[in-house]
Amino acid sequence: MPLIGLQLKTIYSTMTSFLLVIALSSRAQAFDWPFSTEDFQKKLSSKDLTPSTRYYARGPSFFSGQKWLDSKFHGQLQQQNYRIRDAEQVLMAGDAKKLPISTCKSLTSLDLNESWLCWMWQSHDQETYTVVVNDQQIIDSTWIGAAPERYWKASLDPILVAQYKGQQPIMQNELKISDFPVNCLNAVMAIEDSEFLNHSGLSYMGLTRSLIKNISKMRYAQGGSTITQQLVKNYFLTPEKTISRKLKELYLAVKLESEWTKDQILETYLNIIYMGQSGAFQVLGFGAASQYYFNKPVQQLNLAECSLMAAIVNNPGLFNPWRHADKAATRRATVLTKMKELSLITETEFNEASKVALPKEIKTNAAETAPYFFEAVRKQMGELKISSESQNIYTSLDLEAQQNAQSALQKHISELEKNRKNLIKNKAKGLRLEGLVLSTENQTGLVNTLVGGQSYLQTQFNRALNGRRQIGSLIKPYVYLSALINGIDGNKAGPLTILNDALFIWKYDKKTWTPENYEKKFNGEIPLYFALKESLNAPTAQVAQKVGLDQIIELTHQIGFTSNMENSPATSLGASVHYPIEILDSYRTLANQGQFTRSGFIEKIKNKDNEVVYEFKPNFEPKLEPASVAVLIGMMKETLKSGTAKSAAALGWNAPAAGKTGTTSDNKDAWFTGFTPFQTTVVWLGYDQGASSQLTGGSGAVPVWVDIMKKNLNIWPDTDFKWPDNVEKQIVTLHGTNKETEMIFKKY
Repeated sequence: MPLIGLQLKTIYSTMTSFLLVIALSSRAQAFDWPFSTEDFQKKLSSKDLTPSTRYYARGPSFFSGQKWLDSKFHGQLQQQNYRIRDAEQVLMAGDAKKLPISTCKSLTSLDLNESWLCWMWQSHDQETYTVVVNDQQIIDSTWIGAAPERYWKASLDPILVAQYKGQQPIMQNELKISDFPVNCLNAVMAIEDSEFLNHSGLSYMGLTRSLIKNISKMRYAQGGSTITQQLVKNYFLTPEKTISRKLKELYLAVKLESEWTKDQILETYLNIIYMGQSGAFQVLGFGAASQYYFNKPVQQLNLAECSLMAAIVNNPGLFNPWRHADKAATRRATVLTKMKELSLITETEFNEASKVALPKEIKTNAAETAPYFFEAVRKQMGELKISSESQNIYTSLDLEAQQNAQSALQKHISELEKNRKNLIKNKAKGLRLEGLVLSTENQTGLVNTLVGGQSYLQTQFNRALNGRRQIGSLIKPYVYLSALINGIDGNKAGPLTILNDALFIWKYDKKTWTPENYEKKFNGEIPLYFALKESLNAPTAQVAQKVGLDQIIELTHQIGFTSNMENSPATSLGASVHYPIEILDSYRTLANQGQFTRSGFIEKIKNKDNEVVYEFKPNFEPKLEPASVAVLIGMMKETLKSGTAKSAAALGWNAPAAGKTGTTSDNKDAWFTGFTPFQTTVVWLGYDQGASSQLTGGSGAVPVWVDIMKKNLNIWPDTDFKWPDNVEKQIVTLHGTNKETEMIFKKY
């Protein structure tokens, strides 16, 4: 080192030591800390400087009854970096193996034959799962633990989809120091702190340079910070430029270096340094920044990419390669030059990296809707009385299903607003047709899809969670179910019970009410199932009057409805307003033949110490007689075959399903709720302002439902409902036709 350099280092070493003596010998309170020294020590010990709330979606998950495709499972293992091991090898985290049938029989005590198969794996968080698949390539059962016990699902690793630091949304992917390419480590140290591996938190030469510049400017102009100081400054102190704050920074930098290794300091720095802004989300750390700027994991970055990342660190706004390409390229060249001067790269590597083009901007999907789902998650956490602060929240969100539902809703609304004159006019007036989708698994009660509107970016109002609307004809199945349970006029009721579709006047409270059918005509004598599948108002109201509104309202509250219903005739045709989740809960109860549970959105919650504070367990209560519900399902299946939702068949739906359309007065709300043996889905279209769309449930909601549910056929088999023993199938001739169909009847 030149003599002048040695002299400067000696002089400033003395000055710095003097300042540190003051800092270290004084009590922490003298510096007006923004936190207590105990808090600082606790954060150092926990190795977690930025606790955040993390929301996870499901990774690939498997349930009994699902289809199994071995080649697809191999792809899922590969995508999540699992290693396939031999059957005799011990499983470690991130390993999977196919078990011999003899071993599987021994572990599960199941009666298996050689045409079955059995997979076992250990997730990266060291949870062991087993899946048993029958000879029809259908999942027979799922298990958990090294000594397997039956469990409600098996799954690979969850997917981190959102993080919040306080109220600030962030993008962050925390990595180990070993995950970062050597070129990335060297690039950052070369440009930000070339003495990092040698100093103990402070760089005397850097501080000397900043002191000289500050004296020449007669103000605080430059900091001369090491990587350690930057870590302290950004995450323990305020950004103010004062001597007092600088003293705090010096003290804490030395303290941090005494507590942590260099690897721990650099690892934390690379995980939490601010690297840019993606809409409302702060991009923190190299892991998230690598995906943001290059659309690939940091492990795959080359020298040119690592040097650009190191360039961005200094000023993410100024050196953004998409906004200021020239400045970003110049700063990258500075990083590469510094690396060459320090002999970290060769001349050849320098020349090759300098020629690499900057990355092109990656267009992200602006129509994301997952935040609607997380609002429901936070609401459930409030009900559980669990704070969301610094928790790891594992939700039931299925990202692929969410994207499918979002796309189906947007596509159908776009087509409607292009092809229907009244909707074109409404759009020109500034009215935006909106919609919602809610979808739940019947066997768990967990919601895996929640779309609260076309775009969360355009409107944050969550229609799926907070939109109370009239439900119209969605109420009718409960009117007929009450009749199936209680009878009509003292007689047992079934699908073929004859009703009179004629002018009907309901007298109540010195008033009269006369319901009209949608088609403005009457059909005379008709069977019960026909009135339901065609959604006829007059016979439905007659049944409601005879059964009693009190019984109907009580039944709806038993199986999922929570909002009040007025005891007035119009309630029988759906004049009351409800939240969509009420509809989802009650229709899922029908799909499960009377077994009720509330919808959930959370599978597990772990605190920052990795302790489980909540874990979901399926829990159903029997609320209705299965035989009566089974008869109703048989009638509701006809809605999709020949009733108000028959457009489903024209759109390609031919698997077993049941459902009901709903269209409210003046066509303000268009609903369809349908279910298979495995999944229940609610769809609504309408205007937030309450304007008429002139859509029916069949034209507005059914196409969205079909688009969504057809994709479920890749996961679930197209098998029929499992009927209780005390019902039987009968072939009947459809009213007014020569066609035959299958109905369910009680055995008497």
